Amino acid sequence: MSEERLAALRRAYAEELRALANLTYAPVVEAFAAVPREAFLGPGPWKTYGANLVAGVTPDADAAHIYRNVLVALDEAKRLNNGEPRFWAYLFNALRPASGERVIHVGAGTGYYTALLAHMVGPSGRVTGIEFERDLAERAQASFQGAANVEVLAGDGMALAAGPADVIVASCGLDAVPLAWVKLLTDGGRLLMPLTATMPDWSGGGGGCNLMLTRRGDQYAAEWVGAVAIYNCMSGRTDLASQRIRDALAFPSRVEDWPAWKPPVIASLQLFGKPDATAVLAGDGWWLSSRA
Repeated sequence: MSEERLAALRRAYAEELRALANLTYAPVVEAFAAVPREAFLGPGPWKTYGANLVAGVTPDADAAHIYRNVLVALDEAKRLNNGEPRFWAYLFNALRPASGERVIHVGAGTGYYTALLAHMVGPSGRVTGIEFERDLAERAQASFQGAANVEVLAGDGMALAAGPADVIVASCGLDAVPLAWVKLLTDGGRLLMPLTATMPDWSGGGGGCNLMLTRRGDQYAAEWVGAVAIYNCMSGRTDLASQRIRDALAFPSRVEDWPAWKPPVIASLQLFGKPDATAVLAGDGWWLSSRA
């Protein structure tokens, strides 16, 4: 396929995502228009999942099939996929990675969304991708070989994330606010993570809300950025923490009930004192409050 045709496919794909995710941050659109998705998926044909997770297999290896808003399978046995572009475009639009920033991406997979982050922070920025599944990490490392502003580490993001960081984003579900990551944030830094409870029909994944924290001096603003169903982070999860999330968020177990569900309002992450009447969800050494 000619580079001219690939460039046209990527531009059309980026503009489709602009409309689907109501993107207002131009660097997100430009990243989707520039980064070659096919370079991070392995050779086609590809197994994809479209609307309502309807599965299909592309008829051939034409990259046009994956420049659409579809999930692409990476490891079917583990239900690991490349992620829905609209979902991550929406999150990146809220996160707003900027030129020169340092980013930590936990759950990098084969590196596609890590590459989008690297494009947004540019050559003066730096991205550290961390992936627990060694085979996926090795694929990502091969894709970024020679890249000046990206490194990929294989292992546990809880242990390997090191700062300082302007942006931390997790592509895997956690059941507690990771205080070690919070402490890495620079002033103005943002942490975006899926806060999830386990789901009965998916032993390796869970559902909940995307939590975004923004450091402002010694305080942390908090907000929800949409519902999420995602593969679990591989360390530190407990049944008790999952139950706390289910109770606090009243998160529905059926996917069809998600559109009508609204999580409780939050406004800040509190790291000191005992949870008070404004507490929405509490963990070990932290609590989410409805108080600004």
